[in-house]
Amino acid sequence: MNAPSFRDATRQTAEDFEWLEAHCRARSDLARHAGELRLAAAITRNVISPALDGVEAPPLFLAVVGGAGAGKSTVVNFLAGSVVAEANPQAGYTRHPSAYLNDTLTWPPHLGFIGPLRRLETEAPDNLDEDVYQVRKLPAIEANPLADFIVWDCPDMTTWASTEYVSRLMEIAALSDVIVYVASDERYNDEVPTQFLQLLIRGGKAVVVVLTKMNDENVAAMSQHFRREVLENVCPPDVSAAIPIVAIPQLSATERSNPDGSKQRVALLNQVLVLCPTVKASRDRTVTNAVKFLESASEGLLEVARKDLSELSAWKHAVDAGQASFASRYRNEYVAGEPFRRFERTRDEILRMLELPGRGRAVSAAFQTIRWPFQWLVKQIGQFIARPDPPNLPERTVLASAMTAWLDSLQAESLRRASTHLLWKQLTQSFDSGLKTEAQQKFEEAASNFERQESGDLEQSARALSDDMAAHPTRLTLFRGAKIAIEVAAIISVIVLTFSRDYSIWNLLWLIPLATYLAHGIVELAVRVFVERERGRART
Repeated sequence: MNAPSFRDATRQTAEDFEWLEAHCRARSDLARHAGELRLAAAITRNVISPALDGVEAPPLFLAVVGGAGAGKSTVVNFLAGSVVAEANPQAGYTRHPSAYLNDTLTWPPHLGFIGPLRRLETEAPDNLDEDVYQVRKLPAIEANPLADFIVWDCPDMTTWASTEYVSRLMEIAALSDVIVYVASDERYNDEVPTQFLQLLIRGGKAVVVVLTKMNDENVAAMSQHFRREVLENVCPPDVSAAIPIVAIPQLSATERSNPDGSKQRVALLNQVLVLCPTVKASRDRTVTNAVKFLESASEGLLEVARKDLSELSAWKHAVDAGQASFASRYRNEYVAGEPFRRFERTRDEILRMLELPGRGRAVSAAFQTIRWPFQWLVKQIGQFIARPDPPNLPERTVLASAMTAWLDSLQAESLRRASTHLLWKQLTQSFDSGLKTEAQQKFEEAASNFERQESGDLEQSARALSDDMAAHPTRLTLFRGAKIAIEVAAIISVIVLTFSRDYSIWNLLWLIPLATYLAHGIVELAVRVFVERERGRART
């Protein structure tokens, strides 16, 4: 697959996931799936697509996430080894992601990287509430253990309903090779952050848990309690047992302002580096786990739309059934009874073309004169016994009536099912608010165009028969000769029969006109069959 192909494919896949997410957010019974779909879209855009594009690490990405007031900015400072993030007592202060990196790292070149977020060109406060991110340089540190990492300070895990926070947070969480999940002593088991944690673990992210703001004497007990009450409830025992927990107890202002030499920073860095033994292994794990997540979750991700697709299929079936009824009425009430008289003119044109041209016209005229008595007699008898053709409804009348019935059936079906699903309710509302009128207007435009095209097509189809014959003079000459030969043979046969049977010579006065009439009738029948075949094709 070439670069444009996979980029288009991954972009389309991410957009499909985003559409499903918006669909879920509009439905209270499906809203719980929104976060998973957002993560799937961000993973597709920020992990799968760069991997297919050949973008290699470094940098690796480390995201610091957690609930409101958990102390994420403090943890970012510990990872950076200096005070770089704004720590603020106000819960929810950080409202857009910020990236911290060394001068030695190059920003990822992949197109569409962190697609929905716009990079700020100038530094802004962390509480800027927009779909943006900013990049900040870290101060130079000798032997920096995180030299290959970009550290992200993320918005709070507040509520699934916050589309702004969720989109920004999930974009960075999906991108990351390591997640540092921060929970405080006061709110370590809040429902929404715990759900976020569960989703990130399901997404295959490597996780380090940091517990903050506890007393020193409670560190062991809190760590055990968190593993038992939180981790073991959100992931299998073998997974929860492998997730490291680092404690950062209550710190003084002095300790927070000088994180570089603290033992807590050493413990945190050790756990991060254990999860990332090499740059390549870490990125390979991220990509592999991303693929596994999309493969294992695909059925569930599509399940959110399965009921809706089922109802959409029912709507399509109703539309198709109406279309079949529309076509059937058109065939039975108009096409079946329409004579398409243009083909009768074509038949007459072909018969005239079979008459001899030039000096031969006198011969053709003589044969016409001979058979005229029987032609006149048959015509009079036909007029006497013929019944008038039943009137055929105008084409536009049939089409309009069939269209109205089609729309009425769809409206009735929507009304009948309105209480079963939102799709039918919306369709009912659409019919009530002018959908039928709009459809009728579009039908009138389409019907007018159809009639114009139909008239032209029928004219062209009918003229093609005579035009084709005129375009092949040799074949036309043979047909003319055959017609004259049949008529001459008929006259000769009558004469021979009359003299061979010793019939009265006066019988020739009516036998010769009859013979020429029958011979011409054979030719006329052949032409009629030929034209009727083309008329049948036009009708079809």
